[in-house]
Amino acid sequence: MMVGVLLVGSGLMAQSNSSDTSQKNNHDYVFKTIQIEAEFPGGLAGWRKYLEENLNTSIGDKYINIPKGKKRAKATVTVNFLIDKEGNITEASADSLSIATVHKKVVEEAVRVIKEGPKWKPAMQDGKYVAYRQRQTITFVATKD
Repeated sequence: MMVGVLLVGSGLMAQSNSSDTSQKNNHDYVFKTIQIEAEFPGGLAGWRKYLEENLNTSIGDKYINIPKGKKRAKATVTVNFLIDKEGNITEASADSLSIATVHKKVVEEAVRVIKEGPKWKPAMQDGKYVAYRQRQTITFVATKD
């Protein structure tokens, strides 16, 4: 069996982690739009390269079941994570659908590669660094030889 990886789009949402006391009850503020998005070093191409080079696709050999009579199967994991105002990746976790439908080991691998990623250039809103919520979908593709 051969396993490849297909990276499918990402969804974004910004969230301020400002300690500005003028914010109501000092709660984080969630923005609907962001002026400058967080950026991976090397941009989207760099992010894709990082994921492709660091994702252990052999996990799929053991945990993606190819149905009888089929030559290929996919397992898709959506990982949500926060890029804090210093550019660190935090709060990485798979969404509930991924957890319910994809083998635990495949989910763990997708979350691991996100968690271990390098720092990003943080998002900016009104001239201040803010936390930025990111969603990345990773599809493992298993193919019979």
